[in-house]
Amino acid sequence: MTRERPPFLAPVIGLALAYGIWRALAASVVPAAVDPTQCIAVACASLLPTVAILLAMIVLQMAVRCQSGAIDPTAGRDNHFLRTNQRVITNTVEQMAAFVPGLLALAARVRPGMLREVVALALLFALARLVFWGGYLLGPRWRAPGMAVTLAVNLVTLGTAAWVWLR
Repeated sequence: MTRERPPFLAPVIGLALAYGIWRALAASVVPAAVDPTQCIAVACASLLPTVAILLAMIVLQMAVRCQSGAIDPTAGRDNHFLRTNQRVITNTVEQMAAFVPGLLALAARVRPGMLREVVALALLFALARLVFWGGYLLGPRWRAPGMAVTLAVNLVTLGTAAWVWLR
């Protein structure tokens, strides 16, 4: 039996596209925050797309459960879609547990002129979760671009937050 491997270039292409999208978002998003409180408020607002995506995942999971009759998740009647979508939901919550505190810590210490880049990170994170979700529903190997971008955004956010707080 051969194991299906993700295409090597998928994460690399995903990261390259993510960088370009991040730069474009940072150039077009112009929040008017001045003090740390306003910066944190803008960062919280920039998390709303990710929260909306997570809510869409949950609502879809509920709708498919109702439609398929697999109301009890412990009864072992989940179909492939329900199992896959639940993994996406779980992974998204796990990734948000790392991303959200890092983004807020970064926003609290960033120079107001750099807030655009913080907001762009949040929007890119949301886009990465959409790519991960869609890719995983196509097949496990196609989640690689979204996974790579999510990891990169998390590492950049947490690393930069640590840097601005430790300097």
